[in-house]
Amino acid sequence: MTVPKITAILTLIGVMCVDSVMSLSIPVIYTTGTHYQVGHDMGSTFTGRIQDYHRRSSELNDVLKPFYKTQKGRDVYNALLNVTNSTLPQFIDEIQGIADGANVPFYEVFLLEIRSEIKLLLKQLTESECSDIALNFVDQKTQKQWTVQAHNEDADPLIGEYGYLTIAHIIDPDGHYPEEQFTAYTYPGYLPGNAFGFNSAGMFFTVNAVFPKEVETTMIPRYLANRLLLSAKSVEEVFQILNKYNSASGFSLNFGSSVESAGNQLLYNVEVGPGSKQYSNMSVALANNKQDGHYYHFNMYKHLQVPQFNSTSTQHRDARAAKLPVPGNLKGIFDILGDTADPDYPIYRNGKGKDTSATIATGVFDLINGTMSVYMDNPKTSDGPVIVIPLPNPNKSST
Repeated sequence: MTVPKITAILTLIGVMCVDSVMSLSIPVIYTTGTHYQVGHDMGSTFTGRIQDYHRRSSELNDVLKPFYKTQKGRDVYNALLNVTNSTLPQFIDEIQGIADGANVPFYEVFLLEIRSEIKLLLKQLTESECSDIALNFVDQKTQKQWTVQAHNEDADPLIGEYGYLTIAHIIDPDGHYPEEQFTAYTYPGYLPGNAFGFNSAGMFFTVNAVFPKEVETTMIPRYLANRLLLSAKSVEEVFQILNKYNSASGFSLNFGSSVESAGNQLLYNVEVGPGSKQYSNMSVALANNKQDGHYYHFNMYKHLQVPQFNSTSTQHRDARAAKLPVPGNLKGIFDILGDTADPDYPIYRNGKGKDTSATIATGVFDLINGTMSVYMDNPKTSDGPVIVIPLPNPNKSST
């Protein structure tokens, strides 16, 4: 059976900020096919972006590739490639498609997929990771419900220049792999899933990096685990995946379902550590007060007890958020995610001074209105998102 190919690209343009270094726009690719074909579409559509990113990335050229050339580096690379190929071969096909489509070496694409593990092994911690706020609260004065997961995607500013949205429908004509449909903010030349997105079952996800001191190279790389979780069709399946597939390093996963009715909505946070079935979870249930109905997550473990490296940026962002009013609506969330008061390590990051990372996008999942909104500038001062996408089976309760 031949899978019909459908590929389209659209560029969404917002308002230009006076002090912005780049236009507030994001390209969107619509693609249908096998894992390889979807990867190839991403690679061929964004060849220029991916090649430029590979050429300009200091992390790839000055850290990952030199490590790969050492014996230890090759051993780590081969171990992580082998475990991925034996457990999740469909994503190796996807990576091969990206490499072939963009005309870049496979090993460079895979090195970027295992960057988390390599940098932990080298003890070269990146501060370029994210901030999340969960709010699940009914305002007793207005009886308005706010069920929101909001996420600052923090990264190397270079990724912000070249990132895109992927809207994909994956079909395996041989039936070896499940059908997938998802929308995800995607780093240039990476698999989708390590930032924020949702799938056709109404499951939405945001990811925060954490920095465990151990790495298990016989387990699947963090970014591959994130890609797999993007396919989960229910909350139960998320936990099934976590129980079956163990992570080489660690991550924090924020997720929920747009299918649940308003009163039953839960916003979940799972912290995953390296090794066998090592994770901890908590959830934010609908509350009648802001204090019980909110949760913050940055880039250190909060409830899973594993040895971890400190993150200076996390400590600053966490401390600053604690000084601000607890959010009770979207404006309150944006007042925190858009805060720039800390001169060294602000919550909304600009890639200047001591903090070399930038907030490259903000994703907002509004479960009451049933939408995912993407902001390409500071949401606190923005004129609005560059794109608003309906979530599957949205809950449009008027409470």
